[in-house]
Amino acid sequence: MTPEQPQTKVLVIEDEAPVRDSFHNFLEDQGYAVFEATNGREGIEQFDQCQPDVVLIDLRMPVMNGQQVLERLAPKAPDTPLIIISGTGHIGDTIEALHLGAWDYLLKPVADLDMLDHAITAALERARLIAENREYQKGLEIRVEERTRELNAKVEELTRFNRMAVGRERRIIELKRQINNLQVELGREPQYKSPQIIDEDPSLLD
Repeated sequence: MTPEQPQTKVLVIEDEAPVRDSFHNFLEDQGYAVFEATNGREGIEQFDQCQPDVVLIDLRMPVMNGQQVLERLAPKAPDTPLIIISGTGHIGDTIEALHLGAWDYLLKPVADLDMLDHAITAALERARLIAENREYQKGLEIRVEERTRELNAKVEELTRFNRMAVGRERRIIELKRQINNLQVELGREPQYKSPQIIDEDPSLLD
């Protein structure tokens, strides 16, 4: 982290104090700003207050469990990585949590805390790529819309020109027919053999 960059904020929602303290101390040592909540309801309140970049959520908690937290947070913060912490005996709950919007999961006990740092780093990178792709798509849509407007304007311009050209052609044809009629009235050969041909050269007549 450079001096210009703000600290990445991690919210730890965990009811077991030893686990919570362990995560807190380790993550602070890694340079994260760490916020804590002891249950799901408190976690949601903390989320609204601190707007974290990553959330670690224990599945088994009092008051409001991890799945209920996911049901609340995933829809309103789809771009925020939500990582669940699951006991090894509850793999079915883990799968359900992934369906509810969890980005990743870790199994308790997390013996190697480097795995925690790795999971957070990977989730943040994924979030960054998603944001970049969204910005690219937004820029692409803007460029496509601008180009479409330019092409539509050109089509309208050419359409107006073609209408004017068709009108001029019809007028020329009508004038050539009138000239031919006058020539016939004078007992002369028609000046234009094919009045409907706009570029007919009278010098080519027989």
